[in-house]
Amino acid sequence: MSLESLRKLRAQDVERLMMELAQVTRILTQSEERCRDIEAQIQKDVVIYDRQSAQGLTIEAWLEWQGRIDSQQAALRRVRGEIDQAVEAWQHTKALLVEANQERRLLDVVADKRREAQCTEAGRQEQRMTDEAASRRYSVGKASQS
Repeated sequence: MSLESLRKLRAQDVERLMMELAQVTRILTQSEERCRDIEAQIQKDVVIYDRQSAQGLTIEAWLEWQGRIDSQQAALRRVRGEIDQAVEAWQHTKALLVEANQERRLLDVVADKRREAQCTEAGRQEQRMTDEAASRRYSVGKASQS
């Protein structure tokens, strides 16, 4: 595989990882919003529950509240798990992105050095050709003077 192909491949990897990182960030943001919404709803329900329980609850109402609160807590645990997974995915993707960027930069440096070496060699070859042409002119001039 050529250096240019490797550079293009690594640039595509960097682009793909940046898109993945953006997607994971979006998922993380949405999960955090859902978590805050559930926490806010739990707080509201706790206040209402406290008020109603102070006035006295039937066993059916109490069981309904317990089921509701248990359900909300399970949803909150689920969303927090999603947040943990998204954070792990973000960290992993970010590490891959840093690595891909480093490799891309290294390939860019190698390509620049290769181009520089080719230019230097082309300059040397041009100088050799100029020197040879000058040497021939000098030899022809000397031979014609003799």
